[in-house]
Amino acid sequence: MLHFSCDLCGRQLGDRRFVVKLEVYPAFDPEEFDEEDLQADHLQEISELIEEMELTGDQEIEDCETKQLKFDLCSECRRRYLKDPLGREAMARLNFSEN
Repeated sequence: MLHFSCDLCGRQLGDRRFVVKLEVYPAFDPEEFDEEDLQADHLQEISELIEEMELTGDQEIEDCETKQLKFDLCSECRRRYLKDPLGREAMARLNFSEN
């Protein structure tokens, strides 16, 4: 028998659970290129990308592949999710000091 728990709060879920499915994909075709792409100095772009990666410490290149995500939620977390699916309210509540 499968047991589910809420992916936000961790509460054990019985038969009453809610599923959120998300699909994130580029709104452009990453495989498509045009004349401008053929004329670009790709060595310079790669050099700039490597330099930026060294400065930021970020060693991952942007991934343009489609991602499909699935989450199980309890009724309370479902209500909160539907009220603010992008978490904007949570970000607005963060109070950073001015220093």
